[in-house]
Parts: sequence; structure tokens; C-alpha cells
Amino acid sequence: MACWLASIIVFAYGMDAVGLTISPWLVLAGSLVTTGVCAGRMLGKTTREVGPLVVWAAVVSLVFAWLLRLAWPALLPPGKGPDLTHHLLLIDYIERHWRLAHDPALGAVMGEMAHYTPGAHLLAVLFGAWTRTDGFRVVYPLVSFTVALTAGFVFLITLRIASRRAPLNGVPLALIAVLLMVLPRAYVVDAFAHDSYLAQVVSTLFAVAMWWAILVWDDAPSPAAALLIGVMALGVFLAWPVWIGPPLLAFVAWLRLRRDLPLRARAQHLAIAVVPVAMLALVHAVGRWGWMAIVGTSGAVLHPSFEAIGWAFPLLALAGIAVSLTDRRARITLLLVAAIVAQAVALYVMALTNHAPTPYMTYKMGYLLIYPLAVLGALSFTRVPRSAAWATVAIMGVLVVRPLLAVPKPVPVVSRDFYDAGQWTRANVGSSCVDYLVADAYTAYWLHLAVLGNPRASARTAEVDQHDGRAAIARWIPAEGLPYAIADMTLLPDEIRARVTLLKQFGHAGVIARPGAIPCLPGHP
Repeated sequence: MACWLASIIVFAYGMDAVGLTISPWLVLAGSLVTTGVCAGRMLGKTTREVGPLVVWAAVVSLVFAWLLRLAWPALLPPGKGPDLTHHLLLIDYIERHWRLAHDPALGAVMGEMAHYTPGAHLLAVLFGAWTRTDGFRVVYPLVSFTVALTAGFVFLITLRIASRRAPLNGVPLALIAVLLMVLPRAYVVDAFAHDSYLAQVVSTLFAVAMWWAILVWDDAPSPAAALLIGVMALGVFLAWPVWIGPPLLAFVAWLRLRRDLPLRARAQHLAIAVVPVAMLALVHAVGRWGWMAIVGTSGAVLHPSFEAIGWAFPLLALAGIAVSLTDRRARITLLLVAAIVAQAVALYVMALTNHAPTPYMTYKMGYLLIYPLAVLGALSFTRVPRSAAWATVAIMGVLVVRPLLAVPKPVPVVSRDFYDAGQWTRANVGSSCVDYLVADAYTAYWLHLAVLGNPRASARTAEVDQHDGRAAIARWIPAEGLPYAIADMTLLPDEIRARVTLLKQFGHAGVIARPGAIPCLPGHP
């Protein structure tokens, strides 16, 4: 499945790179063929035992169902903050043009999103086309599914590492790893359900899948296994390139340690895994070198703390590291941890050099570090009896899952009603003469940029960025200001209702106009 998702991104990006319009059905056909070849080459290199596969499927299904429950029934992104709007802005652009942003002038319209790696956004747009909906409606289920698959890979990785040292405990240890993975909720679920790091979360799937592919290669080195690593590396880079360094560094380091392989074979496998993503990075960087400085800038991000991760997680991770130092099969995971820490240090130095108040990207590395530490934490139970391992699963299941289920559902700042109202407004009224009579500033920001398509670099956007719902409603009581508005009809006072015309209503969202309002569509007299 991860191979298929990565293939979708690569095919779509490749079509755009050679100047073609992205065709959803050609991308689907090409990605399915590639996935069939990938699956055929890897058949027999993973476990064929029915029991573990059933448990794996249950893990993926349960995590997916839990994440869907968080946003049921709307299934829309529940996060806040500007990042959600910016990602939806790029999704909207691709959906309207079926091309990526290439015009330098789009920087003023889209900001950094004109230069962003578009993997997650391409997936949303394409799945929207295949399901006859749109990227806005499918992005949350899609991202949730990538998180569920990530949990599945954590299960498989732990099972593979533990299979020889503690074969009877493989499944319970793998389940413990998944429970440890979701324990620091702020770093896993809140990364997209609260902070809206959509691209980062999708890239995490490919980074963890790449780590699993390295373990597969280590068990049976072959060009096919190296190709699997390379495909996942392409997915990592195109979704969010910050994650590409640690797994690549871990693979290169481990390849150097595999002295039992002929030098020629090691060079061949290295080229298969690394050269495609290196070439892709060069292609994508052309004309975008200036935007790479963003890795050294500051920004609001979760700071590492025991409040965010608790005490049990780091203690179990440290115990797992101690146990794994003598376990050859765990050394790739230890190398991955070391590579993540090394990149975090390098990013910290860059932040200091740029005098950034907050080492933003350094703290971001904690989001990736959670996954290998969860696996290592599970390995700390390697030597316990089988019955004790299953008892640990049961106890942890209660201690971890119950608090997660008790967390109230977040209230999204986006809605289908407002989305439909915004789409109608954009098509029939225009974008530049619209006010937003809504309660949340992030709702106004999303409507203004991602739904109506207004430029980010404008005085009007700066005004919307400081949106005050009560002030916006107050402006509509006298006959002054913008001629149109998208309004939350549940908040609209009768004093305003009596003075305006309701042009269209979608659920609780309405498009209203002052008397004599003239559309501001492009080309309208």
C-alpha cells in the first residue's frame, strides 16, 4: 500500500515535470502497474504467517477507525492554525489547474506553498478525483489512513526485529510498540488533528516504510529490496523532504558495515536506493534555492517536555536502547535514532547561525524520533515470559487507549457548508469584495485564501489575518464596507438580516449582499 501511494505521487509529479497536465486515470494505471511489479518482486520476502498478518490488519483497521471517529461525521481536518489553510490552498490550486505552481509570480499568491513539495497534496487531489469528490473532502481520511499504515509498519518492524531473539513474543512486542507510538499523542495524532502538519504526517509514513524496507534489505540484500528503499525515499522527499536525511544516512552507514557483501553489490544497491531521490532533489531545487533557508528559521512548534511525552515513554526507550546494543537486528534502528539526533543538532546549529529565536526544525525532529523510540521501548520487554508480554499488552491497552478515547472530539474551523458557500461565491460573485461574518479567525483565513483564492501577499489578507468576528458583524450593521459576505447564519443578528439579501444558503452558511451590490468577478464592469 505504501508503495502504491508513493508511486501515485511520483507518477503525478513526473507528468507535471515533463510538461503534461496531470491525468488522474493515467496516474492510477501507472501506479497500479508499478505496485504490481513491486509486490511481485517482494513476494516471499516478508512474513507469510497468517496470525501476525491478521493482527497487523486489525492494528491498521482499529487505528484508522479511531482517527475517523475523531472527525465523524464530517471527516474534515479538525486542526487549527494557518498551516491547514496553506495546505488546502495548494490542494485547491492543483485541483483547479491540474499542474503544480511554476510561475514565479505565484509566490505572492501562495507564499511558500508555491515551492512546497506537493506529495500529500497530489494524493488528496487524485483521491478526490477518483472518488468523484474533491481534495478538501478526502484529505482527512487520507491522512488518517497514512497514520494507520504507519502504525502497521511500526508493528511489522518490531515483529521483524524480535522474530529471532524472542520469536514467541514477537506479536505482543509489536503491539506494545504500537501502543507506545500513540502514547505521546501530541507528537502523533495532534501533529495533524491539532497542528495540521499534513505533509509531515504523510512523509512520516514513507520514512517509517523506508526504515522497514532497509530491514527487509538487510535480511536478504537484493536490487529489488534496494529499489523498494528507493521508492519509499521518493515518497519521503516529495511529501516533506526534511525526513529524508535520517533513513538515508542510516542505510548508507549500515551498508558500509555490511562487509560480508561484495563491494560491487553494495555500490549497486546504494545507487538504486539513493540516485533517484538525489536526482529528484536536484530537479525540485532548481529555482527554489532561496526557499531552502526555511529550515533554519523560527516558528511555533511543540517544545520537548515530559508534559508532552510523559515519563514512561522515555524510560522504556532508554531501557530498550540498553537491551538493543548487543542485538544485531536492532542496530539499524539504533542508527536511525543516531541519524535523527545528528540531523537535529545540525538544524540547531543552522538556527543559531540565523539567530532564530526558536530552533523550529530541531524540535520538529522529535516527531520522527517517536517511532524508533517506540520500537526500542517495546524491545525492552524482549526477555519477559510470553504470558507476561501479553499481560503487558493488556495493561498498556487499558492505560493508553482509555485516555485516548476519552479525549473530546475537536471542533474543526472548516466545514462543508462554508466550503460550498465559498465555492459558490467565487464562481458567482468574486473573491475580492467579500467579508466573513464567522466566529473563528482561522475560518475567515481559510475562506479568504484556500476557498476564494485571494493572494497571501495583500493588505486585505493582512486584515483577515487579524479577523475579529464581533467586529466584522458590527461593520455590517451600518450601510458601509464590503458589499458581500459569507456568514454564519446562526450568528447573524436580526438587525442585519432585515437589511441584506440572502443570495444562497448552504446549511448554516449563507452568502449575503448589501442592497445594490455589484459582483467583483474578473472582467466584470
